[in-house]
This record gives sequence, C-alpha cells and structure tokens, in this order.
Amino acid sequence: MESLDEIMQRATLAIENMDYLSCEADCLMALGAARAADDWAYYGRVLMPLQEARRQRRMIAAEGTIRLGTSDLDGPITALSDRIASGCIVVTHPFTASDVLQLQQKVRADRRHIEVLYADNAAAANRWTLRGFAGPDVHCLIDAPAKAWIDRWFSPTDIEVAPPPRPSGWFIDATEAIGDLAVSQVDSPLGTPQRVAALESRLAVMTDHEILHQRLWEAARALCTAKVG
Repeated sequence: MESLDEIMQRATLAIENMDYLSCEADCLMALGAARAADDWAYYGRVLMPLQEARRQRRMIAAEGTIRLGTSDLDGPITALSDRIASGCIVVTHPFTASDVLQLQQKVRADRRHIEVLYADNAAAANRWTLRGFAGPDVHCLIDAPAKAWIDRWFSPTDIEVAPPPRPSGWFIDATEAIGDLAVSQVDSPLGTPQRVAALESRLAVMTDHEILHQRLWEAARALCTAKVG
C-alpha cells in the first residue's frame, strides 16, 4: 500500500508537468488517507495542491467551449463528454440532477477539462435555480443568462471576438454564487471534526470554489491545533 508521501510525490510531479487531472486524482486519494488516519496536518498540506490543480482545470475549461442550457439536446447527457475536449456546460431541464452527476463522472473518467453545473429549471426561465447534484442539497436563484446565449454552443473563437460580458463570465459567476452559499451554510465551530466534514461534503457541490478550499484548510489546521492542545 502506498504511503501518503508517495502519493503526494506523484501529485507534485503531475502538477509540475501540468497534468492537473492526475494531480487532482492523487490529491483526493491522499485526502481520504489523511482523513482516515486523523492526520489533519497532512490533510491541510494536501489541500493546497488540490486547490491549485482545480483552479487550473477551471481556467482551461473557461477557455474552451461554452453551453448554457440543454433543452434542445437529445440522447444521453453523457454523450456531451465525447463532443468537446474542454469547456463549461450548464445542464437544464429536461435533464435531472442524476443525469448531471453521470455526466460529471463521465468527464472525469474521460479526463476532460469540462466543468458542469445544474440549473433545475427550463432554459427559458427568467431566473435559474442552480442546484448541487452531489453532496448536500445546496441551491440558489440567479438571473438567467442572456437569451442569445441559451441553448447554443460557443467555441473559444466565438467567445474571444464577442464583447463582454461573455457566456464564460456568466458561468464563472454562477459557480461562485453556489460555492459562496455552500460555505455560508457551514456553522460548526472551528476545531471540530464536524466542521471539517461539513466543508468537505460541500466540495462535492462546487469542486473548484477557492474560498471553500481555504475554509477547509483553516478547519483542518484548527482541528490539528485542538488535538495537540
């Protein structure tokens, strides 16, 4: 069985080689091992490269193909993983949260730099309900994208020549909105396992939220200090 040091040495090499997806996978493995060992100091160390790998993944995705709304798409939603190599997709009705979870699992298995959100509404709605499709039930209302952006594929070239605001900007703002809400829902005190568990569970809601990673690091550090004290 690999040690934590061996896993993280591989993760470090991966991020140095800009293999962000491999780094993320190894960091998640190490995070689970550190949690199982109650090694909160090591747990906190893993979060920094994990956050960086996910930041890079999101940046690559935001520079790829963008799709906001899926009301006119047929067939299994997982087929979208074969359509683009990188990009951002907001899935809407008639697809369900279960469909979106399958899509995210597929893009990770296929090693695609694709970010996925779920809007639990018809694409024509004036306000969209962003809803987590993994982890706790986190949802928030935001203004819908511009009508000209809905149910269309935008290539990187399309986005580059378009004047701001752009579809990619709307997507990033949406991820921040649901991630901020996920963080705000955690009220367990610092220095407790409950806070670490609550924050980690919300990483499933928005895997790339920077502040969420930072709050989890603070919670792990506080738990480590409490155990030492």
